[in-house]
Amino acid sequence: MSNRLALLALLLPASAVAIPYDWPGSAPCNSTLQACIDGVPNGATVQAATNTPIGEDISIYNRSLTLTAASGFAPSFGPGHWLSVTSSAIAGDLSVSVSRLGFSDGYVYANYYGTGTATYDFEQLTLTRSASDTANYIEVDANAGVVHATLIGNRITAVPGSLNRGLVQLSASGAELDATVYYNQVTNSSAVAVSGAGIFADMHASGAAASGTLKLHGNEVRGGFFRGGIFVSEGLFASMASTIHARVYNNVVVGTDSSSAGTGGTGIAFVANNGSIDAQAINNTVSRSYDGIYAGQWSGGGAGAAISGLVDNNVILAYRGLEFGTLASASNDYNLINATTSSVGYGAHTITAPARLVADAAPRLRATSPAIDAADTTTLGFGLILNGLPVSDADNTRRIKGASGKADIGAYEFGDAAFTHIATADSVSGNVSTIDDASLNGNSGASLVATATFNAGGSVGVDYNHPFGTYYPGPQWALFNQDYTNPMPLGAQFDVFVPAAGGGSFTHTTSVANTAGPATTLDDSSTNNQPDRIVLVTQNWTGTYNPHPVGVYYGGDSHWHVANLDGAAMPVNLLLNVYAQEAGPNAFAVTADSGNTAHGDQIVLHHALLDNTPCARPQVTRVLGAGAAITDGFDIRYSAPHWSIFGYGARGVQLGDSFEVVVDARQVFDCTDRIFADGFQ
Repeated sequence: MSNRLALLALLLPASAVAIPYDWPGSAPCNSTLQACIDGVPNGATVQAATNTPIGEDISIYNRSLTLTAASGFAPSFGPGHWLSVTSSAIAGDLSVSVSRLGFSDGYVYANYYGTGTATYDFEQLTLTRSASDTANYIEVDANAGVVHATLIGNRITAVPGSLNRGLVQLSASGAELDATVYYNQVTNSSAVAVSGAGIFADMHASGAAASGTLKLHGNEVRGGFFRGGIFVSEGLFASMASTIHARVYNNVVVGTDSSSAGTGGTGIAFVANNGSIDAQAINNTVSRSYDGIYAGQWSGGGAGAAISGLVDNNVILAYRGLEFGTLASASNDYNLINATTSSVGYGAHTITAPARLVADAAPRLRATSPAIDAADTTTLGFGLILNGLPVSDADNTRRIKGASGKADIGAYEFGDAAFTHIATADSVSGNVSTIDDASLNGNSGASLVATATFNAGGSVGVDYNHPFGTYYPGPQWALFNQDYTNPMPLGAQFDVFVPAAGGGSFTHTTSVANTAGPATTLDDSSTNNQPDRIVLVTQNWTGTYNPHPVGVYYGGDSHWHVANLDGAAMPVNLLLNVYAQEAGPNAFAVTADSGNTAHGDQIVLHHALLDNTPCARPQVTRVLGAGAAITDGFDIRYSAPHWSIFGYGARGVQLGDSFEVVVDARQVFDCTDRIFADGFQ
């Protein structure tokens, strides 16, 4: 233990945590939420610790503030109530963050009229509508100065209020707006196409030209929108030219109809008036739309209007695949297009063949799709890096993967596999259980990871408190107890994840050079200098046993490490299968706190793809902490409506314990229609 603690002192960075204000709580948060917001110091954090509907309209005026849900709570506003973030004309810099709140027939609105810079961050908000209400949207308006807007992981189900409105509304009026819009789910709640857009962005002059950058990545827009599922506009109702840089990558737009009837709406649209749009529409998937990708001009626009850029690597199922007006000079290539007509010629590498999707309404690739490994990987890779975009696809998995190192056309990257293995009398011999799955049989180079699960699919639970590993005796892989004198329990269950080859999936071998005390240092481009990576690990036996629970941590040396959690010396010549990917909505770290910890032995996971989904297969790895030695293992288990991480032994799960979690959205899609249960269909 002394070696382990010394390593921790050297490698773990220090951190400080500000104390938030709970509402309801002590003064000034002992009455209304508005009084609490008005009474706390500027820059404070307010946590709503209630599950009772909030019957107030909230105004945040000339304040910097964070408003979020307290851990373990799911606060929502009562029907018709809204939240507004505004400023005066003399306001300086402001920073407002709002997250993890629900609204019914209500909206979230933010504008900025000040002289400095406003930073607005809206994440994990849920907005739903009744049968007739149209006031359900998230809107950010830049009316002066500079506005940095971040919208991540929000879910909006509604109908736009009018033709030039969106469920996500972004506007710059004579100001600069830089917007980051990632992984939002936006749904037309009507069964037919409607006016307006799912995501509507417009920059127009108002005394001065507007400008800015739009980064739209990994969003899912469902239902028909006549303006467009994603609609980028320059100069609406303005005669002066403005400039937009639009980076539209890895989004999914699913309309209602791709026939000549025109009732499916437009997929992605770029429309200029007198200024310019520098557009990159890369690796999107558009299906069931009348126009796949449209580029044109507002009626009455000037001769100087221009739309330029790239339209590459998109899967398009539409009546008109690419519809470009005379002002559009964007090049196109490497797209897969199923369309009756297009107004422009296709690039030399365009594929015009059936896309072989799971379904038009569920446009993930099948294993036989010609889109697999057919993208212009160089254009995609440089685009992600130069624009500072996530290196993940619409499912928040690795964007470029596979033995070929080539990306797929469209928003989803194919190749990972996931399944549950159950130890049965036919598979068990001593401490070993042989795996029989097509993704692994004969695949000696696989770098699989696994997580013990108590009751996969809601089955009868079997305890499994053993350090374990995997190995390849050929032609099949196997799972085994590292404490090999103990037999593999019949009925033991493991969720197995088989990442496709490529960056982020590798095998690490411990050596004298990279191992000290209980830990070994990883050295890979997917993890080095990447403190925010989500890292999973599973032991891989090639002759060296390590009968100890293992975990990961990021050290002060800018490297990730794998450690024996009980402090035992890490042996050399031990193989470790490692999976690393960018964090996001489906890949995250969770820490036990007073709100999410139950019974002293488990962390309750709250996640849209896990809740009410017993067939989900999350992957989990423990993070090494600074506390006492951990001698027991953990598993994941389902008790409706949530999954939990359960810690064995007297220690269980303690406050401050952290785990890395990956939720495979494709696996959830394959096992259930839960991914569409909230109307995303």
